[in-house]
Amino acid sequence: MLSKGSRVTASTNVKTERNRLHRRTKCCKVLSPGIGSLYDILHDHASTALYVPPLCWTEFHTQVLGCRFMQQPPQTTPVPSSPSSPSRKSQHPKVPQTVVHISRTLDIIMKKGIPTYEQNEAMKSVLNDLFPGQLSPTDLSSLTLRCGKDRYISGVRCQALYKDLISSHSFESTTTCSSDVSIINIEGDTRAPYNPPILAYLDLDYLNHIRRNCFRVSSGPNGSFNGPIHRLQKIRSEKLIPKNPNEDQYILATILAMAQQHVYGNMFTGEGFVPKDVEVRVLTVSKNDESFVVYSSVVPTAFLTMFHEPGKSPQGNTKFTINYQHVPIWPVLGLKERLGQALGKDLIGEFDIDRIETFQDEPVPSLEGGKSDSFDEKLQVVLQKLNEEDESISNTAQRTPSPKRKRRIFSEVFNGSFSENYESSGYPSELLAKRRRLAEGRVGVVR
Repeated sequence: MLSKGSRVTASTNVKTERNRLHRRTKCCKVLSPGIGSLYDILHDHASTALYVPPLCWTEFHTQVLGCRFMQQPPQTTPVPSSPSSPSRKSQHPKVPQTVVHISRTLDIIMKKGIPTYEQNEAMKSVLNDLFPGQLSPTDLSSLTLRCGKDRYISGVRCQALYKDLISSHSFESTTTCSSDVSIINIEGDTRAPYNPPILAYLDLDYLNHIRRNCFRVSSGPNGSFNGPIHRLQKIRSEKLIPKNPNEDQYILATILAMAQQHVYGNMFTGEGFVPKDVEVRVLTVSKNDESFVVYSSVVPTAFLTMFHEPGKSPQGNTKFTINYQHVPIWPVLGLKERLGQALGKDLIGEFDIDRIETFQDEPVPSLEGGKSDSFDEKLQVVLQKLNEEDESISNTAQRTPSPKRKRRIFSEVFNGSFSENYESSGYPSELLAKRRRLAEGRVGVVR
């Protein structure tokens, strides 16, 4: 027989063992990530902060994700062969107004110190003038980036996003014909969005400005300037700016976020994932050589699946290349064809490479209803007629004198009214008398 004290001790031991066993069953089993998965990459570089917002990405992200930038030869053709073709400084009336408008907006885009809003509006105006009815700007300028179950809402911000206008028109006509399609979309269709953005415009100068001011520097004692922390944050901001401005890692994040818009039915919940190869493009500006820079890439299915399932090994090759090409903006004639070749006909439609668009579709107004000549010639004809009429009036007045006051030509009266010897009844004595009175008083006169 056990004593009462021994019974209490035995029951206490049993409860302790039961609690320990219960705690052990609650512990989750640690699973190693698949080889080549996103978690595997984070595990291999555990000492480096890689799981950060896209604004804080560095050049190291481009390296570990298996992406590389490849520069293509600049698109310098076609250009007008005529030496009298309109240039950026041409203001001749023969130049179409569309060309003049494009030249002025290009000057705004390439000029430094212009507000970001004005440059964005100028870029939208240039694309609308070059490719009317081909690109449609979306209402949103930010994209959500997903990584497994996590998401960065508005993690990627662009100056403008464009979608294919032709596809949007066909989608609108389909929804108007069938009411069931609109009901499905309103209730939440899990399929991929029908017309996601395919072109993004980035202002890299503004992006670098945000990087230099994105880290908060706390003040010192009594609100004094905290010099050491300010210098540390400055060094931290400089690491975010790439050495080659044309190979910015934020472009990779933008391309990834745009590609995810094509494969997810709902970016907020991550439902409706349909993996496929997605081709997207990014447009930037290089103010050093005054050119557009077009980035194009096909994001592979394995790369998108790696971000959808970050713990599994991707099936296929996740490495891909981002090609970029410079397009000089001058001369304006031929810019449509040069930029169109860089963007691709599937984006801006069909066009003739060998035939340069001159934008000469504006009728020149005719003064006499006859053959429409240039504005300079018609202006010279009108001025010559006015001079002949003035000469005839002056000759008639000299041949037929009249006892009344002689009427002079309007141009002579207009020019003579600004001189001091304009005829008056008491000239010059009246004018001298007035000057004499002002000189004598000097009351309220500023000399």
